[in-house]
Amino acid sequence: MKILHILSAAPARTDVLTALQRMLGRADAILLTGDGVYLPVQQPATFNVPLFALERDVRARGLSAQWPADVPLIDHPEYVDLCVRYEKSMNWS
Repeated sequence: MKILHILSAAPARTDVLTALQRMLGRADAILLTGDGVYLPVQQPATFNVPLFALERDVRARGLSAQWPADVPLIDHPEYVDLCVRYEKSMNWS
């Protein structure tokens, strides 16, 4: 089953990140929202699944200039497309 994991927890929440890493399947993906967008900037994590981030949240936190090129920024219509593409979604906050 393909799951879209929606991460809004800050990288300091290591308990959430540890639990998320345990739950990840090979066909899953992670969408960073809210304070979750700090993750690739503060703690480049090695997830073996696609990572996406809401562009609005990245810009709101002033992270655009340091944003890693390998993490695509998406808008709200693309967020909806991701939710449709994956069988289930799971929120992590």
